[in-house]
Amino acid sequence: MYCPNCGKKNDLDALFCENCGARLILPTSSSAAPRSTASSATTRATSENAASRADTHSTADVDDHTTRAAQSDSSAGVENTVDDTDDTVAPTTRSAQHAQQSPRPPHRGLPALLLALIVIVLVGGGYYWFSHNSANTDSTTTATSSSSTATKSSSSSSAASTQSSSSSTTKTAAKWSTAKMSELSSFMSTWQDTMNQSYAGTYDGQSVSVDGLDLPTDIRDNNYQNKITVNGNAVKLTWTTKANTDANYQVVAAAAYQHGTQVIIYLYVFHDGSPDVLVSQDTNTTYNFTNSANTDLQNGFAKIANAD
Repeated sequence: MYCPNCGKKNDLDALFCENCGARLILPTSSSAAPRSTASSATTRATSENAASRADTHSTADVDDHTTRAAQSDSSAGVENTVDDTDDTVAPTTRSAQHAQQSPRPPHRGLPALLLALIVIVLVGGGYYWFSHNSANTDSTTTATSSSSTATKSSSSSSAASTQSSSSSTTKTAAKWSTAKMSELSSFMSTWQDTMNQSYAGTYDGQSVSVDGLDLPTDIRDNNYQNKITVNGNAVKLTWTTKANTDANYQVVAAAAYQHGTQVIIYLYVFHDGSPDVLVSQDTNTTYNFTNSANTDLQNGFAKIANAD
């Protein structure tokens, strides 16, 4: 392609002349002249331009300088026009197409995904809490049931032990009664007068209280072990109103006399089923009882105890 301004031959796809910078006009299919005509026109233009330059060399230089400046400005304007035009032309590369694509809106599925995760966490936490509480409730119920079972077992064992202990004491015919207690009261009232002594006795509904000893409470409550011995030995005493067991010492009454430092205590017992009167004159905290040597007292109690 030849420049229409200076006649310089340029590449076929060039937009501007390499020599003068003029814009090259691309031929179109409807208005393009045959190559020979273009060549002739170009030759004539070149000859005319050469003659003109030869005649007006100095002026041509000035004009050429001016023309080049104008062409440069025109070229810059054209380039700007081309640049402006290019801004509106659709991009031809994929990277340009992606760059001009409008930004995509945020993914609409993300909130739904977050909501689903929150629901899963809440459901899982609730299930864990319910399971944990149910397990604790079951454990508490099991522990309570076990404790209740243990308590019942202990109660049953205690009851069985008590029943066994009761059954170990064989019931026998009653050897003592309220009527005999009244006869003992009458006998002691007469007997103490002969002894010139005054006794407080349980047969009269009185309590026998001597230093550290309270009868019949201590014997009933098994609180006599460190207070009473018989013939120097610790023995098992049972307070009874009927004397209907096979216990070694069944105590049915007690009496005490105190005068100054003198203390006399009597226990009316059934020893191995036989009536006996035990006496202690100790002033220590431990009272040792022995068989009374007073025959009137022994015979009077035996008579009452053995009566039908």
